[in-house]
Amino acid sequence: MRLINARQVWTEAQHESNASISAVAIEKGESAPAKKSIRLRRHEAVFAALGEDKEERIQVVRQKISISETRRTPIGRSTARAAHLATIGKVLRAIDTLPFQVQQFGHYLYHPVMNMRHLLNAVLLVTAKAQLPDLTSAKRVKAQYLVTLALQSYKGEVHGAAEWGPARVATEMNAFFGVTIDPKNWKRDWLDLWESLKAVIKEVDIQAQQPLWQVIYAEKAQEAA
Repeated sequence: MRLINARQVWTEAQHESNASISAVAIEKGESAPAKKSIRLRRHEAVFAALGEDKEERIQVVRQKISISETRRTPIGRSTARAAHLATIGKVLRAIDTLPFQVQQFGHYLYHPVMNMRHLLNAVLLVTAKAQLPDLTSAKRVKAQYLVTLALQSYKGEVHGAAEWGPARVATEMNAFFGVTIDPKNWKRDWLDLWESLKAVIKEVDIQAQQPLWQVIYAEKAQEAA
C-alpha cells in the first residue's frame, strides 16, 4: 500500500475493506484450480439391427476423463500481499479509535462509497461545533442548510476542485433545499458564518486524519530502520 498522505490512505483502506462481491468472486475464480482440457475419442461400435439381417454401424462418443489438475498459487499468499493487508489493518484500527461522528465525517470526505449516514453525522457534528449565532427562525434554517453546502464545498476542495463562491452557494441552496439567498448580500448576510464553518470543518478534518498520519510515520520509520 502506498503511504502518500492520510486522505489517500483512508480511501484506499476503504476500497480494500469494501471490495465488491463480484471482485471477490473474480479473485476466487482466478485462484481456483485450472483443469486440463478434456479430450474426446470416437469409437465405432457394432450393434445388431432390430428386425434386420444386416448390421448397422453407429458412432459412440466415449469421454476420457482426466483427473489431473494444475493448481496455481492462491492470490494473497505472497509476502507483499501480506504486508499490504497488515498495513490496511493498521489503518482501519486507527480509524476505529476516532469518535463515531468524526469517523463518519472522515468517511463523508474520503470513503469511496459515501452514504447518507456519513453525511448526516458530518452535518450534525459541524453544526454542534459551529455554535450557530442567534438568528431569526427563517435565517437560522438557511444557516443550517449552509452547513451541508460548506461540507460539500470543502469535499470538492480536498479532491482538487475550487471553493464555492456566493453564486454557486445560492444555486445549490435552491437546488438542494428549494430556498433562496441573495448572492449580492453574501458579504453582509453569510460571509462570516461561511468562514466560521470552513474553520470548523478544517479542524475536524485534521482531527480525523491524525491517527492515520501516525500510522504513516510509524510505517515509514520501520521501513527506514
